[in-house]
Amino acid sequence: MTSTAIDRVEKHARRISNREHETVKPGQPFRITEASSVGDGCWQGDLGIEIVASVPRNYVRLQKPKVADRQLVPGSTKGSKHCLDSLRGVQIYRPKDWSEESLAGPCLVLTEERTILHPTHGAVTIPAGFTVLCRYQREWDKEQAKERRARD
Repeated sequence: MTSTAIDRVEKHARRISNREHETVKPGQPFRITEASSVGDGCWQGDLGIEIVASVPRNYVRLQKPKVADRQLVPGSTKGSKHCLDSLRGVQIYRPKDWSEESLAGPCLVLTEERTILHPTHGAVTIPAGFTVLCRYQREWDKEQAKERRARD
């Protein structure tokens, strides 16, 4: 039986969804390795985590982060609960205009290993010594004819 490319892609997606794939399983924890370099990263649902060389210029440092600042995505829905396990060893920078409508996320400078937790996506662990920029998945809003942040 001949299989088309789309048939193979659909079969592969079903295997991942059914947790039958050997290496890719949704919801599994992931660790960024110490061998990673600038430009490397991963996605935790709709939150992109990318290693960068430095904090972007238009970002400002939170001088005294509070427990609520562990949350990396603004909002109160279950999907927005991408949270650091601790603030210890973390400098948090945010875009000057950061809000629930922002397309750019916080930047974290880590002097200790930290893990980003989420109630439905696998935890992502980032080793000490990295600067990571959080990015939000985008979608096109046809009614407003502009990009907006995707919501989990």
